[in-house]
Amino acid sequence: MLISRFKEVLETSVRYLYPNIKISPEIEFDGLYLAKLNDDGSMDVKGDIHSLSGYRISRDQPFLPTDVELMVTFIKETDNIEALPNMSNEYIEALRTTALNKAIADALSTDASPVILKVINALTRLSERTYEGSKIKYGVFINTLLEADNRTNNISFSNLMQENYSAVLTNGTESFIELDKDGFILRYLQLNSEKSDLGLAPYDYTRILEYCGNNVIGVVLSSKSEILVFHNNELKYTKRGGRWNPYNHKETIRVIHERSENDNLLFAKAVYITALDLSFGTSGGIISFLDENEIKRALQHIDIHDIVNSKYFDIKKEMLKETNDPIYESIMNLSFDDFLKLKENGKSCVLNKVIGGRKFFQLYRKLRQELVAIDGATVIDYNGDIVAVGAIIKIEAGSKGGGRIAAARTLSNYGIAIEISSDSSIKGFALDNEGIPEQIFTIADFNTIRVE
Repeated sequence: MLISRFKEVLETSVRYLYPNIKISPEIEFDGLYLAKLNDDGSMDVKGDIHSLSGYRISRDQPFLPTDVELMVTFIKETDNIEALPNMSNEYIEALRTTALNKAIADALSTDASPVILKVINALTRLSERTYEGSKIKYGVFINTLLEADNRTNNISFSNLMQENYSAVLTNGTESFIELDKDGFILRYLQLNSEKSDLGLAPYDYTRILEYCGNNVIGVVLSSKSEILVFHNNELKYTKRGGRWNPYNHKETIRVIHERSENDNLLFAKAVYITALDLSFGTSGGIISFLDENEIKRALQHIDIHDIVNSKYFDIKKEMLKETNDPIYESIMNLSFDDFLKLKENGKSCVLNKVIGGRKFFQLYRKLRQELVAIDGATVIDYNGDIVAVGAIIKIEAGSKGGGRIAAARTLSNYGIAIEISSDSSIKGFALDNEGIPEQIFTIADFNTIRVE
């Protein structure tokens, strides 16, 4: 593939996989490879195995060996497309989308790749249909070990998809059709297991994870016309708005854990999966957890009426006294319990009762999602205690981005802040070595590729 065409592929198709990707200027490379992982987590890529030049791509999180495998397959498929004669740009772009689908199928299982691709394409077509006025939900498992006893066309997945009744045969959360690696139907499955509080997938889909181990791939069409792919007991890919996104759960949890002052890995995991759940919900939100020495500075941005913790009510009240804030006079003789009884504190009173003194990671998973979905920010201290819920943050001057992004950047001056947008992206912020807020991870953000 010509270097100019390869750069175009990186600037267009690859951004569907990796958000906020950075592309270096053209670099000279040695060695026979299409993609190579570097020690710093960046990846060197070339459009031709014999090429002496290519590009270095990087992002907020390091690439993994699985990313390299995916990129190699995609480059090979794209190179085959480029070799076709007399192709219009529109047709080439459509073929690149198919190439990306195939690369993902290959990355999941080389043996079952044709069937995985067939299922992805079938569910993509179903996502454009309705059944009796409702969006179609669907679930398919591909078992790479078992083989169907009856392998006639009548029980093949291809034949099933030609029948109108098939649209309501499964729902993708409890009921599924299981196929063998050649696309023949093994059985109908109903999953009766409980949802998992720690599963690395959106909460409503966590019962799938136990079944989708090393030898089973799950492909689901949601009621929002999104495709979710499960393997190795976790969510691996989603296709949302026509764009693919890979998930690197453990790396994101590691980043959160290392950048926070809480040594409990369960805390970092609870924060991450709450953000993940919210990104598949109907609203956005902010989760912020504060460093121990930054509590008072952070409280400057939080209204006392949004605080749900007696300890931080007392600290904030003392701060109001020190600054001669007129609010202090009306609350100076009130305990936290008396303060919550005031008419204007109905929200904080209810939330204080619901939380019941528990730490963030001790709450029910669904409750965590619902708290963070309340308009404003959910603020947590270094121990996991909840400081405020639905807090409208006083933005620092010069903050960039929309209201939610600006609030997350402001809070990142005092710890870590995670912004979940209503369009599903997740962005983590913390201070860099120079004390400036930086983006430390990004998930499912389909902004334009940055070329540097």
